[in-house]
Amino acid sequence: MNLLKNIKQKRAKQKQKQLFKRDIFNLISSIVKQYRLKKSFLDILDNVEDDLSSKNLNLTRIRVKAPLDSPLFSLASKDQYSLTMSIISNVDNPYLKFAHSPEEIIWCKPLYRLNPAMDSEKLMRYHFRTLYLHERAKVEIEKPKPTDAKN
Repeated sequence: MNLLKNIKQKRAKQKQKQLFKRDIFNLISSIVKQYRLKKSFLDILDNVEDDLSSKNLNLTRIRVKAPLDSPLFSLASKDQYSLTMSIISNVDNPYLKFAHSPEEIIWCKPLYRLNPAMDSEKLMRYHFRTLYLHERAKVEIEKPKPTDAKN
């Protein structure tokens, strides 16, 4: 009797509806289509690390994410497919699944480098540039200040 009950429970559990989660390919592919990204976007991704060290980044305002209209399944042309796969392999971190624009894709790697354990709630709500500036400000505050040479 126990075996029969166990089998019925397993079958009932299998019949339950499970939430469908969008995968990273469909998300990035929809960004590539919506913003009409080209291969030149990969050059921007490669050079973003150099640009950040030379820029003086000031926080002007807190940016909230813009909503992304992403289909469940993405149909991509050959060029869009190769660009999407290149972006995924280039960025290759867990924050990419929270990106909603090309700008956020660009900020994904520097943000992950500063704080690889960021709360997913923040990643869903705030723009990656705002989060990067916040994390960088925390690092600047924690730096020891040089002492005055005259003393």
